[in-house]
Formats: sequence, C-alpha cells, structure tokens
Amino acid sequence: YSVMDTKTEQARAATVGAQLVDGGIDMLVVSCDYDFGAPAALAAKQAGKIAFSLCAADPKMGVQGVGPLAFTANSAAQSEGIAIAEYGQKKMNLKSVYVLEDLTIEYNKSACAGFRAAWAAGGGEETILGNDTFKNDDPSIASQITRLKGLATQPDAVFVCSFTPGGASAVRQLRAAGIDLPILANTAMVDNYWLNAVPGLKDFYLPAFMSLYGDDPRPEMNTFLESHKARYGEPPVSSYSVLGYSLIEQWAYAVEQAKTTESEAVVGVMNTFKDQPFTAGPTSFTDQLHIQVDRPWLIMKVENDSFRAVEVYRNSFKPDMKLLFRVGQ
Repeated sequence: YSVMDTKTEQARAATVGAQLVDGGIDMLVVSCDYDFGAPAALAAKQAGKIAFSLCAADPKMGVQGVGPLAFTANSAAQSEGIAIAEYGQKKMNLKSVYVLEDLTIEYNKSACAGFRAAWAAGGGEETILGNDTFKNDDPSIASQITRLKGLATQPDAVFVCSFTPGGASAVRQLRAAGIDLPILANTAMVDNYWLNAVPGLKDFYLPAFMSLYGDDPRPEMNTFLESHKARYGEPPVSSYSVLGYSLIEQWAYAVEQAKTTESEAVVGVMNTFKDQPFTAGPTSFTDQLHIQVDRPWLIMKVENDSFRAVEVYRNSFKPDMKLLFRVGQ
C-alpha cells in the first residue's frame, strides 16, 4: 500500500488522489471529512476505483455527492444529533434545549439538522428555545452567551454541534459564564485530549464510537484495543481509529465474497450489507446510501477530567433522504 499526506488542503487532496490512483490501487482511503476527502474520492471515481473515507459523517460522501463507488466508514452526522437528542429526552428527561451551531463545515450543519429533527419529533419544535451560530475560529462567543442567558425561560440543556478547537473554546466560555446546564455535543468532541482546556468539566454528554479508557461494555472493542497495543506498543490516541480498522474489514469481507478486487463486483456485495457485524458495529449499505443511519452509539459523559462510558444506545428515529441531504432546510 502507499500513503501520501494531503495536509488538509482540498487542492492537494485532488492531486494526491490522482497520484495514488495512477500508481495502481484497488481501493483508495481518503480523509475523514467530506470537504477534504471528496477531491481525492473524485479522482478514484474517474478511475473506476472504490474510495472509502476514514470517517466522513456527511452523507454526500457517497452515491449522491461523489458517486456509486464512494463509501464512508462512519455514521451520518445526522445520526449523531438524533442519538444524543433521543438520549437526552428519553434517558436524561430533558424537556427543552438551546442549539449552538458551528457553521464552519457541512458536518456540523448535518449534526444540528439531525438533532433538531429528532428533538422536535420527541418534544415539539417549541421545546427548542433558541438557535444560534458561530464559527470555529471565532475568538469569542460572548454575544451568543448573552442571548442564551437573556432567554425568558432557560433551557434544560445546550446542544453544541462543533469540533475542536473551536468547540472546546465554546464549552469553556459557556462554563466560564456560569452556564452550568448539561451540554450535549456531537461525536467530533470525543476523547480526552482537549479536556485540559475546561478543567473540572462535568455534565457533558455525546455519542461515541468506543471508549479508550477501559470501560467499553462491548468485548469486540476491548479486543481491538488489546490488538492495537500488541502491534504498536501503545493504545490508539483517537477512538476514530476503530473506523479505519473497520473499513478494511468491510472491504476485505466484500472482496472475499466477490472473489475479486474489481470495483463493481465488490460494491455489489457491499450494497447487500444489512446489519453486517463488524468491529465498529452493525453495518448496512444500499445502492442509494453508503453511510450508517442507526448504528448503535456508546453514550459517554465527562467526569473526573475523563470521558467515561455510560451505555450503548441505538436511535429509533431514522433520518430520511431529505434530512440526510438537508433538502429544504
């Protein structure tokens, strides 16, 4: 196999993708986010090769956005928002919420769209007491905090759909402003590496792929951790790592079933997956959807300056195609 660095540059991603395809590949693994992985995936499409994103959570990393040979190992960002919305209502008994949306990339917008749809379905649109926006590189969200604190009725929780470092900054500013409400977040805020930015953080919840901290209730995740340590001498630094491992599982299984690495045959097998058991969780694809919409999540919360596993939760509200592609929103 060959590895090249795209340096998180869209133009370079297209160049690197073309170079790898020209070098002769059976499958191209591209960067996490749709915004940065799609240019390389398009190079694979032009060559008739499968492109598999490590963890793009925007559904456009698939049939509709790139083409029928594009897949992602991740669940739709809408599923993240849906799962934590349902969990907040059904398990935490939250009745109202305020949404703070980072507009920087498509991922955040999709997570917020899923959250709002599920929350409204469970409690009514009127229980979303406000929506506000910010950008990941904003130095301050003081005006957003002022608007939140100025609400006639304070919400039961705040949902922050963002990613680090801006998401961590937003959480720190919310707590520094005396807002001690439970904070719900999307998966991009997982893992302990940023928690020193908000010492003593608590009442912070999100849906995660797995726990790196020895308390994941699923044996297959602990086996993955042990295997990683045995091979590399240390645990993975990010829980996103299980998606990279599992995408190879998925492709290899389809190759074995198809008895060839030829793209159309392999895709034909993958499009028949229905809750196929892989390490990352049950996996389903169709010829119209190459992303997960109801794979179970591990709900985690922060306590004692570490993320800790709470329970595995599978959302019952499934996003339709309009919600997945934010049609009319």
